Amino acid sequence: MMDFDKKIRFGVMLDGDTLEQWQLECVNLLTDNGVELVLVIKNGDKHKPYKSFADKLLHYPYRQILFRIWHRYFFKPDAKKLTAFRPERGGVEKSPAIMTVIPTIKGISTYFDKEDIAVIKSFGLDFILRFGFDIIRGEVLNCAKYGVWSFHHDDERVVRGGPPGFWEFMRKIPQNGVILQQLTDELDKGMIISRLQFNTELHSYKFHLNKLLKESAFMPLQACKRLIVNGKIEPELSQSNAPILHPPKNMQMLRYFWLCCWRKVSFHFNYLFRQEDWNVGYYIDNQSSPHWLNPPKSDYFADPFVISNEEDTYLFFEWFSNKNGKADLAVAKKSENFEVYHKITDFPEHRSYPFVFEYQGVIYCVPEANKTNKVSLYKFEDNKLTLDCDLLNGCYVDSTLCHHDDGKWYLFTTPQKASHTHLMIFVADELRGTYRPHFNNPVKVDCSDSRMAGKIQKIDGDLVRPGQNSTRHYGESITLNKILQLDEYQYIEETIKEIKPDEKWKYNRGIHTINSDGGVTVFDAKRFAFSWQGLLQQIRQRTKV
Repeated sequence: MMDFDKKIRFGVMLDGDTLEQWQLECVNLLTDNGVELVLVIKNGDKHKPYKSFADKLLHYPYRQILFRIWHRYFFKPDAKKLTAFRPERGGVEKSPAIMTVIPTIKGISTYFDKEDIAVIKSFGLDFILRFGFDIIRGEVLNCAKYGVWSFHHDDERVVRGGPPGFWEFMRKIPQNGVILQQLTDELDKGMIISRLQFNTELHSYKFHLNKLLKESAFMPLQACKRLIVNGKIEPELSQSNAPILHPPKNMQMLRYFWLCCWRKVSFHFNYLFRQEDWNVGYYIDNQSSPHWLNPPKSDYFADPFVISNEEDTYLFFEWFSNKNGKADLAVAKKSENFEVYHKITDFPEHRSYPFVFEYQGVIYCVPEANKTNKVSLYKFEDNKLTLDCDLLNGCYVDSTLCHHDDGKWYLFTTPQKASHTHLMIFVADELRGTYRPHFNNPVKVDCSDSRMAGKIQKIDGDLVRPGQNSTRHYGESITLNKILQLDEYQYIEETIKEIKPDEKWKYNRGIHTINSDGGVTVFDAKRFAFSWQGLLQQIRQRTKV
């Protein structure tokens, strides 16, 4: 729970006594963290103008009949399941006031009467979450200090209108944005409070929409945390001129059904027969072309890190075996021309991403080991890793430490269940912890650069964080981000560069780790290939044999 002095008060607009599951989670996140729900505004306009059966038949939108039938009777994402809303649940100090409003409808717009607006203003709300009332306009938008907040599960610069995430799926748009906006009188063109970016799940619209809805529920809470730290919210007015799209017509729905079948078959076919094959390359002293390691047949090398000391320069990497279905860690040495590969782990679980660093004369390693449900610190001595301590409990991937100028240790990581999108930070006063969550976790949600792609390095006096771009596919490229602010309460960065694989390389379809030290720069790159061992491994994963 947030322990700052400022109390934030909010209201909720809804159409009845239920919320969709993701909307309920959004409200619960707020109240569980000390944001006070003081007003529930219910839509009392339940009576639609009477239309005769003949009139309904005459004016029914037959061009959208397939969408309407599918959406009403067959399309059932978990996130949209209706759940009873009980505002007196735990986390709320006292039950909120409930008022029922019968608005005035003018065309497609909804307006509130002056008397209702006066009542709402009397509660001194900081913001109102809109989960009902359709398109609202007029003075009600100014009833709270920071206005009425509403979700739009598209990037309004690309798609306005709806259904949410549908046209990204249909048009194969690789990214699907989500915005939290402060509403204005303009349709889908409000004041942008925050943005998220997800990769579009092209094999299933249902899966894709579930992800958009569930993973965006924290956005109002994150905005409240910004408000507490900064004392203000500074939304930016959307300048979008994107077309406003509408639910699909019948021919478009027939194409949707075909795409669902074709993409699902294609997804599983590529999973089995179009396997990722990674290798590690390196440059020494800015040479013009890279050297490559030589993995055994049906194995691959990835996730390289390099560190130099007085004894040698060590190249750490993941050694994945399709036969064994897991990876161990290995090291090659500059004194051996990086030609001899020494395995340094033999755990029953998968190990990868061997983040290495030197502290007080000791080389440490924090490998990825999400199967163990821990983030652990190891010492590297005599070509082996020895457990030092556990830093963090939980299923995280690609964890990377940064010892900052303020003396604190910042652990950058990504939860395995949101491995392409969420950047989390944990903070400790000492190397071995205890690590506590950053005040504003997740500090970033963006499929183009959230997951770590190597150690944070100081370049020309600036801290630069490499992130994996997995928009179109895993490990598509690397994005370099300059860290502008890093402390326990805020994290701000800006993108400065994208690194792509060289088209002339044999492995030219992706790159997702880069590091340098002692005049050696290491990276990994991938291609898509087929092997029988890889096929068997994919089948074992699918069938859990």
